[in-house]
Amino acid sequence: MTFIPDWKIADDGWPVLALAGIVTILTSMIFLPLGCFFLGIMLWLAHGLRQPNRQTKADGQIIYAPADGVVLDIETDQFPNGLAGDDAAPAKRITIQTRLTDTQLQTSPITGHIVDNLLLPGLFRKWGFDRPSWQAARRSNERREIRIRDAYDREIMLVQLGSKTARQLICRLAEGKFIQAGAPIGMARIAGVVDVFVPVGCKLLVETGQHVIAGETAIAQFARRPSTKQS
Repeated sequence: MTFIPDWKIADDGWPVLALAGIVTILTSMIFLPLGCFFLGIMLWLAHGLRQPNRQTKADGQIIYAPADGVVLDIETDQFPNGLAGDDAAPAKRITIQTRLTDTQLQTSPITGHIVDNLLLPGLFRKWGFDRPSWQAARRSNERREIRIRDAYDREIMLVQLGSKTARQLICRLAEGKFIQAGAPIGMARIAGVVDVFVPVGCKLLVETGQHVIAGETAIAQFARRPSTKQS
């Protein structure tokens, strides 16, 4: 009896998995050992493209990791401003690099509404091993800016960044869509990089080199809890 893992594939993972399935079938018809190799690749892809069962704590003060991966960099920066220029509020930027062995699904860092979902075309340069190469890729590579605002008018921004392997930056949520912290938000297919911009007053809870888990690892905490909600 063949063992079939009980995995729920993320919606945005099915196109990749379907293509892998077609390649597996065709190669099996031509040369069975090669088909078995591609079957292993298909199972590996299924593992990475699945929708994992994550437990996100209900805490409005916490900002959660939007992606599995390693914290590549933490810097003081400014909130991206799309095509409008450089007039933006100060922020702290947490960069997370998803590896090929990580789960690829990305989740919302906070509970709130989508304010902006903007795709900015660009290149797909390789992310190197030092900060200058990261900055060059950040300036020239394709990116998708997703701004989320919570009930207290506090905003964070998730920026999906293209790379040599991540050539499809996906978030199908329309502006105004309400989303819970830890809920699926999209995917950088595959093994992309994300920047998380949080208000400059936030307390950071991670450090460079740390491995984080989407929807579970707390990466930052808002400075203080507002006493009343904004109407």
